[in-house]
Amino acid sequence: MRTFFLVLALALLIAPVNMAWARTPDPAFATMEVRCTRIVDGDTIELRGGETVRLLGIDTPELGEPYADEAKWYLYDLVAHKPLLLELDEQERDIYNRLLAHVYVETEDGWVLVNAELVRAGLAKLLFIPPNALYYGYFETALEEALLQRHGMWGTIGGCLTVQELEDDLVNYITEMVTVEFTIGEVKETSRHVVLYSAEGDYGFYLKIPVDLLPTLAIESFENLVGSCVVATGIVDCESVGLGPSITLEYTEQLIIPCPGTVAD
Repeated sequence: MRTFFLVLALALLIAPVNMAWARTPDPAFATMEVRCTRIVDGDTIELRGGETVRLLGIDTPELGEPYADEAKWYLYDLVAHKPLLLELDEQERDIYNRLLAHVYVETEDGWVLVNAELVRAGLAKLLFIPPNALYYGYFETALEEALLQRHGMWGTIGGCLTVQELEDDLVNYITEMVTVEFTIGEVKETSRHVVLYSAEGDYGFYLKIPVDLLPTLAIESFENLVGSCVVATGIVDCESVGLGPSITLEYTEQLIIPCPGTVAD
């Protein structure tokens, strides 16, 4: 099951949370010194004594999904059997009684925030659930770096596909992260999304843009972009029978619009 969450509701309305977003990670803020004895998965560890810690601010693929093993082993290399420092947030435990923490480890280059390193490596998405919101801005910067440099899950399929190339090998591309270049043939708007339909292909490839992202895209009218070429990076999905393959944006950095030199007359 693909679960990608970016929970910002309520936090945007609370001034102290905004201050927390601007705060820079520092191991001096940590309040606990521990050791990791087991890696449960890419975002969960077990400490000496049996305490389970869920890493704050991130969500890695579930076991069995693409990049789950990579995230788990990346975390293992960073923290297994090493002294760690934990920094808590407003809510200290989740409904499973797991400790919620930012995890610091000392490397050859100094102390790093493990949670953000997983994002920077392209092995974790952002997951912020109020009231916990420390370091949102820092995590967002790490995500932008991963997206732009095509790290981890953001670079699963190398190069840029045409819609026809995507459709010709659709079985292998479903649930994979790809970059697709297409010409906008039609634009439709709903209460939740702006949908850009490709002018190419046989199955009706389309791109869904959540309305929450529209202010950051700063596009006055998508209708004016009909005939323009765009480049989108994301997970390929087929939502239901009769609909073509699609990508749903989660971050504005996944979309390049317009593609240089390809605007129709």
